[in-house]
Amino acid sequence: MVGRIYRAKKCIDYEKSALSAYPKINLKLLNVRLEEYPSTLSFVVDTGFEGSILVKNDAYEFFEVGELPRKYWRTYSSMAGLITMKVAKAIVWLGENIKIETYVETPLLGTGKMLVGRELLNKVVIILDGAQKQACIADTI
Repeated sequence: MVGRIYRAKKCIDYEKSALSAYPKINLKLLNVRLEEYPSTLSFVVDTGFEGSILVKNDAYEFFEVGELPRKYWRTYSSMAGLITMKVAKAIVWLGENIKIETYVETPLLGTGKMLVGRELLNKVVIILDGAQKQACIADTI
């Protein structure tokens, strides 16, 4: 049997909730000018979100320098209907010179949330340790 061994690098405790805790990860983001966002941002891990990174409007302002033309903005279907997202290029910095180009999105209307979605999750190794109530960014050994 072939297996893989993972080494957890950065772990963060699950966020408490009324029914069950949910996973979050912390990420450092840079805009296209390679300026680092003033603080590490905390994101809910959301496999139901098809995009990369969803941020609140105030955080998005930092990334507007890399905003894509409107024809490249994305539209998602939600329970509330269609939601158009402004989209900007950004870079996720995972340390040790690991940088991943990605997109940061925020709703054209509304305030937004702090989510990391499948488009980025499919590019990194994340350990969801439900027993320990921790989410960890990891690499393979």
